[in-house]
Amino acid sequence: MEPAIHSENAFHDADNINSGVIDPMVDEAYPPLSIAVDPICEGGVEYSEAVDPTYDGVRFRCSSRIGSSPIMRIINWCLKKFRYYVVFSKEAMFIFGLIFVHSFVEIALVNILITHLQDEWEWGVPKSAIAVNLQEGTSEVLQILFAFASDAYLGRFKMVVYSTISYIIGLVLFWNAAPHTNTEIRTFYLGLVLISIAKAAKEVSLKAFLDDQFMAKDIPATEEDEERQHSRSNVWWRSASILGALAAVFVPISSLKLLSMISAIAMVVAYLWFWLGAKFYECNRPTGSAISDVLFVIKTAVLKRNLLYATIPEHLFNNYKGVTHIEPRISWLRWLDKAPIVIEEKNRPDKPCSVAQVKEVKFLLGMVPMWITFLAYSLVDATGSTIFLEQASNINDNFPIAVFKILVIVTSIVIECLCDLLFSEMNGQLIMQGRIGIGMTFSVICCIFAWKNAVHWLYLVKRYTHPSKHMDIYSLTPQFIFLGIMKGLSEGGLQSFFRSQVSESLRNYEPLFGECVIGIGKFLSILFILIFSSWFGKDIDSSRLDNYYAMLTLLSFVNFLIYWLVAYWYGDDQFSPEPLIEGAQDRTHMETNNLQNISASTGITRSLSEKTPNNRPNFSVSRRRMRSFPGPASPRTPNRLDDAHVQEREELLHV
Repeated sequence: MEPAIHSENAFHDADNINSGVIDPMVDEAYPPLSIAVDPICEGGVEYSEAVDPTYDGVRFRCSSRIGSSPIMRIINWCLKKFRYYVVFSKEAMFIFGLIFVHSFVEIALVNILITHLQDEWEWGVPKSAIAVNLQEGTSEVLQILFAFASDAYLGRFKMVVYSTISYIIGLVLFWNAAPHTNTEIRTFYLGLVLISIAKAAKEVSLKAFLDDQFMAKDIPATEEDEERQHSRSNVWWRSASILGALAAVFVPISSLKLLSMISAIAMVVAYLWFWLGAKFYECNRPTGSAISDVLFVIKTAVLKRNLLYATIPEHLFNNYKGVTHIEPRISWLRWLDKAPIVIEEKNRPDKPCSVAQVKEVKFLLGMVPMWITFLAYSLVDATGSTIFLEQASNINDNFPIAVFKILVIVTSIVIECLCDLLFSEMNGQLIMQGRIGIGMTFSVICCIFAWKNAVHWLYLVKRYTHPSKHMDIYSLTPQFIFLGIMKGLSEGGLQSFFRSQVSESLRNYEPLFGECVIGIGKFLSILFILIFSSWFGKDIDSSRLDNYYAMLTLLSFVNFLIYWLVAYWYGDDQFSPEPLIEGAQDRTHMETNNLQNISASTGITRSLSEKTPNNRPNFSVSRRRMRSFPGPASPRTPNRLDDAHVQEREELLHV
């Protein structure tokens, strides 16, 4: 047997053997080997013996400890993550510029517009806050409308193009506007409307269009593949957004006119760069929107409002479970149960909707009580994007106020990531409700800190001629941090809760419904500013912000209590697909005979969940049946749980 060779680099020696390299310590060429590894241990250190099956004897012993040091493991982990998340894409490179400029414009101009209106245009606190709330509320409410238009008619590429053009025109109008003439002020308002529209369209199309490029480049076959493509898209998106935000902070421009000019020019350049990559883009055609089916169910229910409720199961279209009161049994949604009623008239043009469709719409509208609790929350959010920023600018007008806006965004993202990390294995309803409730608590804490700073500022105004010299701007940091925590907990929790309450086809709209509710809350904030206009003066020094913050604190606390009552009403129930059980098909032939006179096309009778076959729409929400909004119990057929999606397809085949 040849003497064993102790190697300090196992990987190097193994490569030498397999390639037939001469080892200087043995002075002979090793032929390529098929290595059989037999671990042994000498002196507390683990080694391995590489054995050539064609020879007798051990060629060498190598330490398996090399390469397993903490530093090497960290490096290997980083390389693995880098290869997983980072990939070059020609399409993303051309979209990158547009994302960068949008981030710059929003951080440097749009998100802190109130400081420019107050400092340069001297509009006063209430007028400036109303203008900003109107712009932000309009943008957030319109998002769901543009999402519908993008999915059903225009497509994402056209929506990106139109939104960018609208943004450019709005910035040019800002550039040409002047604060001292009525004509130019009207020009400014028109530019504000165009920017609001452009921002809403951009929010629903640009990120989705970037995702489409990665999905088309490597079509995912599994959920893991799809998640990887989304992660790679997020790397490009976040990189461009972060660079744009940093540019807004480190290149501060105080003049609104100059900032609008630079933003307009940058947007034009990014738009032209975006068009250079047009031949590489994957432009998916509009495939329809689940919102269309929601509107169809509501329209059908309104048209049949004069009909009596169904008394026997056969009166409802595709009613495989034999119910007369469709889940969830909520009294103020009972009118939707008329939508699937069968009208057996040969020449009647009505196209019925199925019980499964009505059920999905009722669950969606069942979110209304939860959305209402976010109206008071939206008042705090609106104050954070207006009066909080003006308060900071009043203390130190040389400080880049965009830093506080970035602080809120970063805090919110960090909190969302922590919640996803900690509660990824606990997706229960109670966890989501608790997350939202804690966020509501931080809305109260945020208002308390804001009230404390306002009281201190009024004290300094009364005592000193230059109060800003006696108050550090960083004393406002806690209220901005708590604002970010509030947003990360409550808004992220609302999205998770929404996913648990709606069908698969509507889950892509989860951020949009939430943004719509918050936008309505910002319109409500305008009403509150008008009601309590006596508390607002020309500037921060002459305003009683302490009274306004105290009112918000009390209102947030009351809303916190109401929220828990609403959460108790929802309970811990959420959508859960019901399995298909043999015997459910028996009803199909019976109902087919009752539906011979109905004219229904395949496209109309398709349910929301049919677009996503993996999701079955039959759900049970017992807690809500036993709480408020009671409804009469409907008959149930034992052991007739079924998949409405499969049954509807079978029914159509028989027709």
